[in-house]
Amino acid sequence: MKLKQLGHVYLFSGADLLKLTRDDVIQICGPADGIRLFNALKGRVVRPRLTIYVCQESQQLREHQQQKHENGEQGNGAFYVYHAIYLEELTSLELTEKIAQLFNISPHQINQIYKQGPTGIHVLISDEVI
Repeated sequence: MKLKQLGHVYLFSGADLLKLTRDDVIQICGPADGIRLFNALKGRVVRPRLTIYVCQESQQLREHQQQKHENGEQGNGAFYVYHAIYLEELTSLELTEKIAQLFNISPHQINQIYKQGPTGIHVLISDEVI
């Protein structure tokens, strides 16, 4: 790779390099070096730093569960669907953006995110908690 090309690559973070298409890398580095670099980058499976599973609880389901509890009915007939969210940067902003994208809402509609603990307590999610 020529020094001029190395200068262009130096401006990218590792995450940026992994997001580049084959054509992008070839345009930056030239055909031979670009193909070699692209193959080297894509030859490894990059795992997310953290995987979180989320479930959107509907108001209707919550009311139904409350009514069953008040009537003394046992059993949980609820059907929950969990979605995997893969985090790379481990920030509450990244989590907020990915949740908004998953549920097709604006990130500005999400004020706070909580994790429900094993005893039912709610823990406010921040960068430190993630």
